[in-house]
Amino acid sequence: MKNTYNHTFFRSGAAAVLTLLVAGGCDEKGELESQTGSQAPPTPVSMSTIGPDTSGIPVDMSQGWCYGHSVPESVCTRCSASPEKFKEAGDWCDGHDLPESQCTLCNPEVAAKWAALNPENARADMGDAETPMRLEVNRRLLTGRNESQCQVDRLQVRFLDGTTAGKAGIETEQVQARRLSNTIECPAIVGFDQTRLVRVTPRVPGLVTEASVDVGSFVKADECLAVIESPTLGLTKSRYIRMREGHLLAAADFKRVDAIHRGTQRMLEVCTASTPSNEVRLALSEIRVGDAKSRLLQAHAALELARTTLERERTLFDQKIGSEQDFETARSNLAAAEAGFQAAHEAVAFDTERSFFAAARTLKVAKSELEAVERELGILGLSESQLATLGTESGPALSLYELRSPAAGRIVERRAVVGEVVGQRDALFTVADLSTMWLLMDLREGDVALARVGLPVLFTVDGLPGHAFDGTVSWISDTVDERTRAVKVRANLPNDRSLLRANMFGLARIIVHENDEILSVPSEAVQTDGCCQLVFVKQNETLFEPRKVSLGASASGHVEILAGLALGESVVTVGSFLMKTEILKSNIGAGCCEVDPGR
Repeated sequence: MKNTYNHTFFRSGAAAVLTLLVAGGCDEKGELESQTGSQAPPTPVSMSTIGPDTSGIPVDMSQGWCYGHSVPESVCTRCSASPEKFKEAGDWCDGHDLPESQCTLCNPEVAAKWAALNPENARADMGDAETPMRLEVNRRLLTGRNESQCQVDRLQVRFLDGTTAGKAGIETEQVQARRLSNTIECPAIVGFDQTRLVRVTPRVPGLVTEASVDVGSFVKADECLAVIESPTLGLTKSRYIRMREGHLLAAADFKRVDAIHRGTQRMLEVCTASTPSNEVRLALSEIRVGDAKSRLLQAHAALELARTTLERERTLFDQKIGSEQDFETARSNLAAAEAGFQAAHEAVAFDTERSFFAAARTLKVAKSELEAVERELGILGLSESQLATLGTESGPALSLYELRSPAAGRIVERRAVVGEVVGQRDALFTVADLSTMWLLMDLREGDVALARVGLPVLFTVDGLPGHAFDGTVSWISDTVDERTRAVKVRANLPNDRSLLRANMFGLARIIVHENDEILSVPSEAVQTDGCCQLVFVKQNETLFEPRKVSLGASASGHVEILAGLALGESVVTVGSFLMKTEILKSNIGAGCCEVDPGR
């Protein structure tokens, strides 16, 4: 016979004996087994509506009693009986996968009728004061941050008599918004604000010739910290001077060529084959285009001469004075002059275009090279004003590099030594803005859920008694330290009095709540079944519901409820452990969660 167990508890000052009957939550897998003899069923109680005698499936008590589901084994469809025969008999609740005659969710009164068949109850001389407390299936949804596979909140604790809970010592209290103060304490160490810390490195290699500041000095932004003699810088400056002069020459040459190009274009527009010589000379008198003007005017003059000669020979030929040969020769000379003028016109146009584009290209290349060297010197730290003065300084000054501070602050570290050769990766000075410091805390892994960015922090140092420093949480790490199992948390601490020093060690208190009104319950109301945090919510005088809750901070005997309860609900305080114990016993082997026997 399976599931033969009876839970009986006596509470001091209470005459009631609580007997737990299970209506859901167990299966065959983990049932307790013990052997008992067969029991003859007691005389059934009268049935007014539905119950054991309305099922149509006879009850065989010789197979024993299923204490896991509070029905005889012969009709327990969750253990051994076939559901099909109940369905064929028309005794089936599709909504809850149980025979209708056993469904306490649809017919709560049938629980007492089945309980009357329990041999243990039949032997016990139980009065009204011994009305049993039982667990029932509850179809409410899961809430809170708990094990999602756990089905513990599908049970209900029901007292069939309204006076039993009081006799058993069950006490309840309403969920209230209470004022609560709570802090998380953790070790912490002070460090520089890395967003306000600058490590100054030279941008060129060289020899340190001067270091004018020391540790503890306050420096302004762009203040000179050291002077370095660098051959690399001298070569780069010399190349810049050369490129700048080349660019100036290219620009001047382009300006001259551009003027010639524009004048030539104007000349080519005016000087055509049909334009009279006097108009051409008048139009070109103010244009300065050099050799191109001479070439074009000579070709135009030759053309004009050939035209005049042809006209004279034509007149002489018409008057029978000149020969036909002279006339043909003059006409041939005109054709040659026209061709020569056209060739000169095109040659002048081509040459001026070629000179213009060549000068433009030379200027573009010179400008590009100059800008490249300017960017290189800008990377090395030279400003525009310093670039403008290059070429006016003496030769040795070209190699001197001034190492300047990029930000204002205090020198907290110096490594510059006069006479030492340094490279571009050597941090010669460290400048820190000490108005704000970082507080680095090691938070326990279990407290991470309570911490959040923006919470106030109070920091005290053993070496500064009487002083406390206020800050704000600014960052919480996403990584847990493999060795310490702690989570790094950072806060920003104002350091107006300059009392904080890097590597100071002390105690930090993260203030989670400071006299805040939060939803809370007494700590004794919260129980754990091994994987979930539970409270028992009072539904009425006889019905209590286990509810999964998510917990927050705790103080003064109360614990914050983050999820799972609403303001005004009543929860069990005294007696919650008793109810939790009954639930754990009812779930032995049910497979909903692993229960640590030591809990």
